[in-house]
Amino acid sequence: MDVEFLRTGESAHRPTLVTLSEDNHQSTTIEMRKVPLLTWRQLDRIGTRKNLPDVVHSDALVETTDVSGTHTFALTIKDDSMEPLFNEGEMIFVNPDLEWQSGDYVIANSRDGDQDAVLLRQVIRIGSQCVLHPLNRWYEDLPVTNQDAVWGKVVRLRKNL
Repeated sequence: MDVEFLRTGESAHRPTLVTLSEDNHQSTTIEMRKVPLLTWRQLDRIGTRKNLPDVVHSDALVETTDVSGTHTFALTIKDDSMEPLFNEGEMIFVNPDLEWQSGDYVIANSRDGDQDAVLLRQVIRIGSQCVLHPLNRWYEDLPVTNQDAVWGKVVRLRKNL
């Protein structure tokens, strides 16, 4: 910030005029791709399996940029368990091929056979054990019983404005 502006409230430099164009200039370096938008119900039905299948039917595709992974998929947040960071109705992108570590946000199978078994949670290491931690304090931590319980790492959040 200019010292003159701080002292007098006026800048000693001439203002720069910028003309905004209505042309839509798109960079050729940005890779646009479509990923399947899955439902939580689809993931819950897959819940009895140890891993995600190679082929999943999707009724919708979502365009995104710079999201890697051949098996990456999108989900819409279903509840308030991860508020304030993840709000209901917002979209996340999940890459099941990436290794997760403590502190990552993941999609995990919390309980075999239970309804709503697939959850969005943060993995936190407590001592020698990892837990699936909700950001909303009204939900409880759940232990990660094995490595196969975590299906994918959240790589992007698309916020609603």
